[in-house]
Amino acid sequence: MRKAVAALALTACLAAGCAGQPEGAGDEDSGTPPPTPTAEASAPRLSWTYEKIVDAPGELHGLAVRAADDIWATGSEQHTGTPVRAHTYLLHHDGDRWRRSPMPAVLGDHVWDARLLSLGTGGLWLWGVSAAGNETRFARWDGRTWHALPAGPRGIVTDTAVLGPEDVWVLGGEQEAWHWDGGRWSRTRLPHPASAIDGTSGEDVWAVGHRTSGPGIGGAGQETSQPAAAHWDGGSWTSVATPRYRFPDPVPPEPGAALGSVLALAPDRVLAFGGHSFNHGEGGEEPEEETIRLRWDGHRWHQEPAWPADCQGRAPLARDADRGLFLDGNRYVTTAGGCTRLTRPRLPSTGGVTPQSQQSLWLEQVAPVPGSGEVLGAGHVQVNQSGNPMSKAVVVRVER
Repeated sequence: MRKAVAALALTACLAAGCAGQPEGAGDEDSGTPPPTPTAEASAPRLSWTYEKIVDAPGELHGLAVRAADDIWATGSEQHTGTPVRAHTYLLHHDGDRWRRSPMPAVLGDHVWDARLLSLGTGGLWLWGVSAAGNETRFARWDGRTWHALPAGPRGIVTDTAVLGPEDVWVLGGEQEAWHWDGGRWSRTRLPHPASAIDGTSGEDVWAVGHRTSGPGIGGAGQETSQPAAAHWDGGSWTSVATPRYRFPDPVPPEPGAALGSVLALAPDRVLAFGGHSFNHGEGGEEPEEETIRLRWDGHRWHQEPAWPADCQGRAPLARDADRGLFLDGNRYVTTAGGCTRLTRPRLPSTGGVTPQSQQSLWLEQVAPVPGSGEVLGAGHVQVNQSGNPMSKAVVVRVER
């Protein structure tokens, strides 16, 4: 399951349904020891180690881990010139070494922001946005060959959920959810715009986002949006009530609340995350933004207590078995509520990286290795230095 993709900004951007890397999602290299875990419950000491550092400047965008000897990543290599070009590519680890290859020809002309999705025994999906930016193209790896998938979701894919090799949900297009049954696409209309999707079975799927009408919208509070959740029972989507949000008087300008991430752990345990924000800088004293954490108990959605400050406002990227969650910003929260930051070493001072450079790690995806306690992440290290700033594409592995 891809969660996160990239990590979600818990600001007014959520209410608009946009996605992207939030400010502060990386871990700045301050040169100081990592902070003591914060929470009543202690958190483990975790760190990232470098599994692969790509030589040329660039970034990794996608990650799919089918097995310890079958790991895939997608990346882009930056080439300077007029205009600046990004060349996309595939990385594959077969258990012995990493190999790089071009994007499969079945995707057509150059695609950007390429992503991956593991279907387990059903193979692998790869997709990217066309050079013109007007369509998403899909391809499937069957273990030997890439095959083009029929045209499906329109617009940019914002999230996916794999419930089985022939049971895949994709969010793409305005207020649409698309389902792949192994042979064809079917399109369903959602009750509201959604930015995240997940589920536990073909009869238990959740799509979360925001709504701009109904209870809690407008009126004295002038809220422009409220969190929204829709449930698929195998036959249709149904809107399910969620808690409403309102700032105390005086209400700030253009306030809105939305959900931007969802993680389905069991039919009676679903977690949703988002934010309650407003248009800053319009004058007057501004209240604190609110982080939204909701839990479905099988009957209704509840507001959950806030995580410790260092984990507050961060969205989950991957589940760590029954131990906890990896969050954006290189944070980790245990099932008991302990919060810690994952540290990592500096890049070697080679390939143009200077010893004095400031470095921060930004992960696009985190994925467990099936059948083991191993966890991998893919993204880039931003290297800020005088005269030659750059980013280095990296795959990292958790060290417990």
